[in-house]
Amino acid sequence: MKNRKGFTLIELMIVVAIIAILAAIAVPQYKAYVMKARNKKAIAQVSLGRNAEASLQEQIDCYGITSSGALTATSGGSGAGATLGGPLAPASVSSAGGMITGTNSVTSAVGTQPYEVSAGCIVRCSTEGTNNMTFQCVAIHVDGDTAYGVDGDNDATIYWVRNPNWPGTGTITAGGTGTFPSGLTIPTVTSASDEFAGAGGGGSPTANWTAK
Repeated sequence: MKNRKGFTLIELMIVVAIIAILAAIAVPQYKAYVMKARNKKAIAQVSLGRNAEASLQEQIDCYGITSSGALTATSGGSGAGATLGGPLAPASVSSAGGMITGTNSVTSAVGTQPYEVSAGCIVRCSTEGTNNMTFQCVAIHVDGDTAYGVDGDNDATIYWVRNPNWPGTGTITAGGTGTFPSGLTIPTVTSASDEFAGAGGGGSPTANWTAK
């Protein structure tokens, strides 16, 4: 009979060690890639809000807030917007969804812009609540570690703040509402001032909002 050959214990241990080394390298890289993708969705959500605010400003000469429901002539609003959670389809006349809506305090004109919220994103757009002459939009992915914000007084700059403890601490309900992580600090909306610059955001190890 021919001798049967197999792997020795040492050979098996070498194979296991190689697999362990590869896993130690690949798993962290994969996790970092997934986190980066989640954070990119939050950046896109803020950018979409900024674009919707610009369209609303052209429509009624002021900014608006996030809200949900069907598009109607009686929409509108100012001050703190609703915190929305995705997936949330953009609102239409016949179906409820996300929108950015505002009221011009001088002309009483009301305007709305349909606003889609991507799956996993938590977002809120607000105004200073007096004349709706500026806006603020903040977004984070529910499983992301970085929040992003933009201010209507300096809308060319997107700010960020990061905390490794935030993933999974925000919430999204089936009805399209959301809550931000409890440690995230969002500055008060102020007119003629870039409220994110130097403001505390609850991040770690960098605590403040930082220009991207």
